[in-house]
Amino acid sequence: ILDIYGNMSTDILGQSYLVEGEEDPHGNIVYANDVEQGIVIIDVKGSNYRGKLVMIDDPSRVYLSTTNRKGSIGQVICDYLEKEDAVLGINASGFKDPEGHGLGGVVTGQCVSHGEYWGYYRSKYSLVGFDEEDRLVVGGISNWKDYNIRDGMQYRPTLIIDGEKQIKGSGGWGVQPRTVVGQASNGVVFFLVIDGRKVGYSLGATMGDCADLLLEYGAVTAGACDGGSSSVLGYRGEIINDPSTSMATGRYLPNAWVVAPKPADEEQGDM
Repeated sequence: ILDIYGNMSTDILGQSYLVEGEEDPHGNIVYANDVEQGIVIIDVKGSNYRGKLVMIDDPSRVYLSTTNRKGSIGQVICDYLEKEDAVLGINASGFKDPEGHGLGGVVTGQCVSHGEYWGYYRSKYSLVGFDEEDRLVVGGISNWKDYNIRDGMQYRPTLIIDGEKQIKGSGGWGVQPRTVVGQASNGVVFFLVIDGRKVGYSLGATMGDCADLLLEYGAVTAGACDGGSSSVLGYRGEIINDPSTSMATGRYLPNAWVVAPKPADEEQGDM
């Protein structure tokens, strides 16, 4: 089996040779090497951006959680983590947001969580979802049941299909905070959250920047989630990126991609 850095190893994330605070094989700093939960978090940066790339060893632990008050108000990311007893989570769908004051209660497009559908399919948006075999499926797919989608949502654009970049430069999307979900051929799931709108720290990334970074780490599939002031990354009960919203809790979100904890008997222990 190839690990995420292309080495022959059963250690799929290369965790045995990653040290927090030191560089990974791509020259980025390791923020967290969570062997117990099969998660690696990397501090990434480009000419105009800074952010975090999460790598999750087991795609079956990644699913979509939705707000308890659909049509009314969303939940902030740490509420999703607490509700699901999740290790980590990111924002997912967009939402009705008049003048930037939306409460995350009305989802944009369609989503499905644990077989429960919410919202309405919109042809201008793409699917970002996992099928029953835990493969990430992206693109303009209307009949999700034909693809056995277990958890999914809609946004745009699609960034990578079959290892091929689907967008050039900004693709008309400009430079902004970003949230992206991707997957490598060995099943490893990527969450990419880019900070932005912070002069002197991080202005944001283009969609092309996000695709290039994920391709560097081996992604073969990737699609964008909502970005801007909604982009947020929660880990072990705390927000660990620097969202552009003024809300210390992050914005109210209609749903979130979350990572379930490993059962105690599956924890890897020290390496």
